[in-house]
Amino acid sequence: MIADTLGFLVQGRFESASIPPATPDPFLPPPPPFRSRYGLFPSLIPLPFLAVAWPFRRVLGAAAVDASVSLTWTAGSVLASLAFLRLARALRSSASPLWLPGFLGGTFLWTYVADSYIEPWAAAGLALSAAEILSPGESSPARAAFAAAAGAVFAFWLRPVAWVLAPVLVLAALLQWKARPDGARRSTWLVSWLGLGLAAAATLNWIRHSSPLDFGHGFVGQIPFLHAPLVGLLYSTIHPGRGVVFYAPVVLAAFLAARRLGGAALALCLGAPLVLVLVSARWFVWHGGSAWGPRFLIPVLPLLVAPAVLAPRRLVAALLAVGTLVNFTGVVVAAGAYQSYAERLIPPPGVTWPGPGGDRVSEVAILTPLYGHAWLLVSTFLPDRLPAPWLSRGARETMPHPSAAACLSPWLVRRALGLPPLSPVVPRLLTRTAVAYAYRGRPEQAVRFAREALLLDPLQAEAREILAPRGIASPQPPGFASTPRSVP
Repeated sequence: MIADTLGFLVQGRFESASIPPATPDPFLPPPPPFRSRYGLFPSLIPLPFLAVAWPFRRVLGAAAVDASVSLTWTAGSVLASLAFLRLARALRSSASPLWLPGFLGGTFLWTYVADSYIEPWAAAGLALSAAEILSPGESSPARAAFAAAAGAVFAFWLRPVAWVLAPVLVLAALLQWKARPDGARRSTWLVSWLGLGLAAAATLNWIRHSSPLDFGHGFVGQIPFLHAPLVGLLYSTIHPGRGVVFYAPVVLAAFLAARRLGGAALALCLGAPLVLVLVSARWFVWHGGSAWGPRFLIPVLPLLVAPAVLAPRRLVAALLAVGTLVNFTGVVVAAGAYQSYAERLIPPPGVTWPGPGGDRVSEVAILTPLYGHAWLLVSTFLPDRLPAPWLSRGARETMPHPSAAACLSPWLVRRALGLPPLSPVVPRLLTRTAVAYAYRGRPEQAVRFAREALLLDPLQAEAREILAPRGIASPQPPGFASTPRSVP
């Protein structure tokens, strides 16, 4: 996604080459050769954050450019929390502003403040649309319907699977506006705006991917639904691997308070999450990959939690406190570190576990990240203080225990412990794109990306290999002393 954003800044178009994987995924189509798998719209989100630092990249350096683009994820999570507060006040006008930090820190959204996923932005859009439907307003029918549709269309453009929620939004609008004299016209306008948004997305798909139904992922005529609806529903809701009630306990209060909702709010706050989970939970990678909690439910997380503003305050405060404690280890320990460890475990004799790490920690209860991250964090500093139940049941390790430098993620934590900073991502993305262009037989673009990679990080060996045969001098940032370096 960010590679396409960088492609725009480097060569003026949202394009970045990719190399086919050495081992193709049987369920995942090969990546498009010169396009992001996630479509154009997600690549637009990081653009303003990256563009601010890009003209000054030579002076700022790679770490500052990384910090600038990382604000994309912080802004998305904060915007989702603000939109949640707007929705909460549509249900209860006196809802406290403390709901904003409570929602952010008491649910698994907290971990996405610094994780490069686009779902929080989609959550913000859907929450704003729901709030517009539920809030009384005296705007003209066209304007009121546009306000209700805009956020949803924004979310649908970012997460195309969320288009399945469009009928739910229309149903909620019909229920909410039926008593208004202009209710029918508002609803007609809402359907029109949603249809226009879908037509715009289909047209762009046709231009970029030659199919109105290809949103970038490549799934045209093949939808890899592997899980039965009930199994997927249980995995995403009450299973300790990824169940939303574990990663956002406050939804229990929301369920208790749901009986106080009207028809429109009930359709939005319970109907929309149910529809989305029934679709996404059947997906072959239903858990969302190397992420914390049920990532694919983030777009409807504000809707799911919003009824909790009608629940008893003490209950809500207790559940938010539990959620904060539960999600703390997800913030401190990188999800990929524990998944990599779990993936390399040899199962106990006679027991079969899924192969990929994401599937293992999501489907095998004993490997739940809720305990695994806490175990990894404590064991990093105090070995053998927490038991490893998978080992006591006969599983065997094939890799050493990840060190603190390998598993701790936040910059503040690493700095406080004197750990080395993480390697900047943007130069590696530029180098990978340069190598991919060379692989695809486009040397001019490869050189362009290689030069940009070396401008930020002169030690990118693959970028130097691309430039060296052509006798092109790589740019040197101010104060950098070039040293010989062997290239295998």
